[in-house]
Amino acid sequence: MFNFGGKSKIKPIKATVRTITVPTEKKPPPRPSAIQAQKRHSDTRSPASARNSPSTARSSPATTSGDDSRLKVPKHKGHSRPRSPAEQRIRWGEDDSEEEGNGSTDYEGPSRKKQKLARPVDSKRQLQQEKAYSKKGGRVFDMIHAADIPIGKKKSKIAEQVAENLTVEFQYPSSSQRERYALIIRKDEINPPEEFLEIAKIVTEVYLTPEQAEEFNEPNQGIIRQLEKTKNIWLRDARNAESLEKFKLAVDKYNKSLSRLIDGGAITNNLGARHDLPLHMVLRILQQVYDRAVSPYVDTLKQYENGTDNVYGELLGKFISEALINTGLKSDQVFVDLGSGVGNVVLQAALQFGCESWGCEMMDNACDLAESQEKEFNARCRLWGIKPGDVHLERGDFLENQAIQEAMKRADVILVNNQAFTPDLNHKLIQLFLDLKDGCKIVSLRSFVPDGHEISDRNLYDPVNLLEVKKLEYFSGSVSWTDIGGDYFLATKDEKRVKKWMDQE
Repeated sequence: MFNFGGKSKIKPIKATVRTITVPTEKKPPPRPSAIQAQKRHSDTRSPASARNSPSTARSSPATTSGDDSRLKVPKHKGHSRPRSPAEQRIRWGEDDSEEEGNGSTDYEGPSRKKQKLARPVDSKRQLQQEKAYSKKGGRVFDMIHAADIPIGKKKSKIAEQVAENLTVEFQYPSSSQRERYALIIRKDEINPPEEFLEIAKIVTEVYLTPEQAEEFNEPNQGIIRQLEKTKNIWLRDARNAESLEKFKLAVDKYNKSLSRLIDGGAITNNLGARHDLPLHMVLRILQQVYDRAVSPYVDTLKQYENGTDNVYGELLGKFISEALINTGLKSDQVFVDLGSGVGNVVLQAALQFGCESWGCEMMDNACDLAESQEKEFNARCRLWGIKPGDVHLERGDFLENQAIQEAMKRADVILVNNQAFTPDLNHKLIQLFLDLKDGCKIVSLRSFVPDGHEISDRNLYDPVNLLEVKKLEYFSGSVSWTDIGGDYFLATKDEKRVKKWMDQE
């Protein structure tokens, strides 16, 4: 993701051969994160060894898939909180340069220039969730408030000194209840002030017109600026109850201003005119879900057996976005994740694309967390006022589960992280693909069609002849078991391939 290099200026060369010196601009000193990235790129461990060792797992969030695709459990250090595959160190402004509101995504690998991956806006996608803005539906519903997330056994010094003033409520862009946060900042736990700021910035970008956002974005006295100022004052002097109260007053001002816009109908009017969500908003919502439903219990995912089809591995959020954009997935289509782990990819497809989204997982510990995630996902979407696609998470073996096999027959896109699947399981999957509808696309980490395979008289009835495969490249930050790039495959079922070959003969 980092590209440090200066421009070179070369003087014109005359006809005679001569040695010249090419001056280059002085390279800026790399930031620590860049140095770390360069070290990671030199990692030559195989995906299998990295995947099978919990100590090599990334502490990142949202995307498991395939029977081998289990949530990557990081090796904890102290109170380190595992991050969801979707998050990938989300920072405000980072995605601004990567998107244009149409779901486009930029990638910059070590050997790839920055490119814009764009998709047409899906005009059929309806974002507004009517229940979230209905007074009849009621404001209160079950959800996991940030203040209720289990934390470490030791109480922070802030909590001991100003415990009675530590809880604050924060308004989301809907008519739903506010979320309760405990203003206790612990290393690697949810940071309420930072989360408030990111939510507020997303609200001004997605839910407000430029004119409506002026009250929030004014650089000197705007609401967001006041949140930043009072947050910094409080953090410098956390023991001072007065500085904490100033921050809470800034939050209260934000709440009242946003509630006024909600009650006046501005939010629903603006959201009704949109048909897509920026990727950083999608990843933020998924991260919130993961933080509340999975992170406190992530150690239960360490129970798996090495060397089997039930080894876990993550496909990270930005990679999933790119891969599914390449399939042309739309809101009126069906997506299936075979080996869905804790459900990260299934939820991302439903939220980002608004499609009907299915997953199947056989490991009980992952299924339990997937069910918790689905429940919290529905609550979060209601908080944000967003209508996702229908989510269906099945428990069991996808080779035997009837519901998932029926969904596969209707599927437009199927994703399977078969990086560590045995040859036997990959072969059985190919047999399942015979029932897919023509034109269905299959995203996988290993190709189901052998390299160099061609249709011939000898293999005329081989099922792989029905698959047209395209090899694509992914880059650093795409998968959990390595930070170097690799290939993934996009197969399309085409029942005319064999007929075309026979006609040519």
